This record gives sequence, C-alpha cells and structure tokens, in this order.
Amino acid sequence: MHTFVLDWRDYPGDLRRDISVANYRYNDDKVLWAKTGTDSDQVAEENDANPTARQPQKQNYTPGKWDTEKYVPQSNHLINNDKSNVNWYVLRYADVLLLYAEALNEWKQGPTADAYTAINMVRRRGYGLPVNTNSPADLTGLDMAGFREAIRRERAFELAFEGHRKNDLIRWGIYYETVKETAQRLGTWWVSANSPNYAVARPGYTIKGKHELFPIPQRDLDIMTQFEQHLGWK
Repeated sequence: MHTFVLDWRDYPGDLRRDISVANYRYNDDKVLWAKTGTDSDQVAEENDANPTARQPQKQNYTPGKWDTEKYVPQSNHLINNDKSNVNWYVLRYADVLLLYAEALNEWKQGPTADAYTAINMVRRRGYGLPVNTNSPADLTGLDMAGFREAIRRERAFELAFEGHRKNDLIRWGIYYETVKETAQRLGTWWVSANSPNYAVARPGYTIKGKHELFPIPQRDLDIMTQFEQHLGWK
C-alpha cells in the first residue's frame, strides 16, 4: 500500500508552511515566549523531569500545542505564553472544498471538472495567487490515484495543526504506515538522542491495528457481554 508522507521541502513556493509553523523569533509586538527569553535545552529538560515544577515552568520551550503560527494573532499579543484569543478551527470552507473534491474523485473514479475547480481554489490561495483565475498552481491531467494523492497533500498543508491529520490517515487506511515512513524519512531529527523528551512523535509506540481505534470501555463490556475488546487493546 502506498502511503503519503508530508514534507514541505518537496513543494517550494507553498506559503502555508510559514503561516503554519512558528519560527520562535518574534519581536515584542508578537510575543510567543516570556519576555525573559527561551530556556536552554538543559534547563528545559531539567524542568520537564522535575515532578515539583509547575506546568508554566515547562512552557518556555517548544510547547507542542501552541508553537504554530496560525494561533498567534497578527495584531496583538497572545493572552499569555499558553493562551491565544484566535478561534479554534472546526470547519472551514477549504475543508469543505477538499472533501467535495475527494468525494467526486472516488465516486466518479477520477477527477471531474468540479473536483478540479474545488482543489484549485485551495491551491491558489495556498500559493498566494488569485483564487478566481487560472494559475501555475492549478492541477490538470491527473488520474484517480494521482488526484487522490493531491487531495491528501492539500489536506495536510491546508489543515495543518487543526486536528484532522490523524483521522484523515485512519480513514484512508494508511495511519500506521505513514507514521513509520515519516519517522524513517526524518531520521535522527525525529527523536533526538540528546533530547528524547522533546521528540515530535514516538513511532515505536504506534502499533498497527491498535491506535486506529479507541478501546471499548470496560463498563460497556460488562454490560454488553457479547462485545469483544478490539484486538490491539486486549
């Protein structure tokens, strides 16, 4: 089964990378960290390992939930180090367009004119081009499999850090394979030997057939005795 690995380096010119991923070099008009500056690697690891340290003491170094540019207001400060007043994205029009294009491709066994229109609207915006005119970002001439891959790429870029990625990979049937493939591609950057606590993900903890599902609560198993726990959670 072919999997899909997200890597913005493969798609130069897409503006969504810098709009999505924070670079940690904000000035005083857009503060991400405390004004005292960021912690060193050593201090961050010591704080993280200290069971008596309060959570705010551990938030001065790559705080995973909010180190994304999307949630930093452009015109004012964050409320504090770990709170933004930017609304959380639930359903955006770009998401609807990409779902529509994906559904058309699967239904019609290949991309239709409407499917191309939908995905190209998202792509033009991602490349900073007018959304109502033809542009170099427009996709053409793809077969069903190629268009499916294009949809997967666009969902990854457009909806980055908005809570869709894992569910998308699961429904596409490539969750486990993509986690493993991404870990292999990123190599030593994925899990630093010197800073294991700050790894982006721990692919060794992902088990095929287990983490695609939640376990059935024991309470429900006790009530419905004919139910069986999912294999990975037994």
